[in-house]
Amino acid sequence: MSKFLLVFSCVFILLSVAASAADSDIPPPEKSGGVNLLDPAVIEKGMATLNSTCGGYCHGTQGRGYKGPSLRNRSDLTPESMIATIKYGRKRGGKLMPAWNGTLPEEEMWAVIAAIVSLRHADGDAPATSGSH
Repeated sequence: MSKFLLVFSCVFILLSVAASAADSDIPPPEKSGGVNLLDPAVIEKGMATLNSTCGGYCHGTQGRGYKGPSLRNRSDLTPESMIATIKYGRKRGGKLMPAWNGTLPEEEMWAVIAAIVSLRHADGDAPATSGSH
């Protein structure tokens, strides 16, 4: 196991324990396409997809926001609402989130959700305003 993964795992576990009350809506793998949304390897894979697929133009690197809203510190985004938005897209106020159903495998969509959930307690960022997306 690499040092990075070990350190990442330890930090993630500490954050998970501290934030467990706020993250009680995280579904178990049997309700999230078989994907464990708390698995550090899944989060890492999801962050890579988020940065390469969603980040450049819309949600920014590490979900910091750009043309689309920030995905950091967003406990208002539930896994159920995220999977629906990712699959079917969304249009609001002249802004369009494309539908990814048929483009990304569902397992990869859930990995992206794991990455977004991991950003709920991102250090150094002010909470985003809810309802942006």
